[in-house]
Amino acid sequence: MAALAEVNKIIAFLRMENPLEDISVNPVVEHPHNTSRMIPERLPAATVKELSRLDPARAIRAIAGEWVSIAAVIALSVYFWHPALYLLAVIFIGSRQHALLILGHDASHYRILPTRWQNDLVSNIFLMWPTFASVESFRKFHGTHHQYTNLTNDGNRHIWYTHDAAGDLAPDWQFPKTRVGLALVLLRRAAFLTGIFWIVRGLVGSSIVPSPRWMVAARLAFYGSIAGALTWFGGWYAFLLYWIVPFCTWHIAAQYARLICEHSAVESEEEEYAITRTTIPTSLESVFILPCNIGYHLEHHWYPSVPFYRLPELHQALLEREGFRKHAVVRRSVLTSLGECVRP
Repeated sequence: MAALAEVNKIIAFLRMENPLEDISVNPVVEHPHNTSRMIPERLPAATVKELSRLDPARAIRAIAGEWVSIAAVIALSVYFWHPALYLLAVIFIGSRQHALLILGHDASHYRILPTRWQNDLVSNIFLMWPTFASVESFRKFHGTHHQYTNLTNDGNRHIWYTHDAAGDLAPDWQFPKTRVGLALVLLRRAAFLTGIFWIVRGLVGSSIVPSPRWMVAARLAFYGSIAGALTWFGGWYAFLLYWIVPFCTWHIAAQYARLICEHSAVESEEEEYAITRTTIPTSLESVFILPCNIGYHLEHHWYPSVPFYRLPELHQALLEREGFRKHAVVRRSVLTSLGECVRP
């Protein structure tokens, strides 16, 4: 009953009018998801314009790379079957599902392809629909998260349930916690049920958010063809093992760990620097927890027009500013960022 109530809340929110949809802006520097908050470090417009320049080939290569690596790991696990190898495959595939959604997040900002209908269609087919979401439904929440970060209208309050009806932080999102408390939050989320809820919520949301009729037809054709192929080739069991299990375990844990790094227990002397934390991951962390430069999060919030592959350049440009060097919360590993969310 509780899960049904949550789905109903999502449906109600998705049916609301989106104030961002009718904004007409320059898609390069101005952006419909620009923050309504003050940005203390305004870079020159020419610099932002250059950093916002799209390179579709880089985005397509990144998408292709994720799918090739997923296919290779599944093939290895099937051919050299062993429980330990399967466990590694689950972790790796879950991390790549997370990467697909991070790239889909870029698509929600129109940062994959320059033509918007092509951006949305390609990203839905290769990024969002396989992970039980859609660009349109995610954009509905995420646009308001950017415009009103940490404020009442922040879309994260709806999609992640970070606050209760009174506007107070929900227990899972109250930090700092003990190490055991943090571990229990992540383990409980990775224990399959949250993932199943995400699947149901994503499929329901994708069908309710207004979309062009041709996009609705494409979505139905996508899921119908996948279901038909799995039935024809007897692939439902493999789909459960190599897609649903990774999605409902490691992928969910990585999503929650990332969001905790981004927005929990962030402290800075200047309020606008405390809206989010930048986490520059280690090499292993960049594969399994923070893919596709998503850790450059303060930079992304200030300049959502910059695509994921130029975020390190944006970070370097901001590092030239004394205010950013002095006040930005920048950490050099996921463990360090999570450590700031733990009581001493």
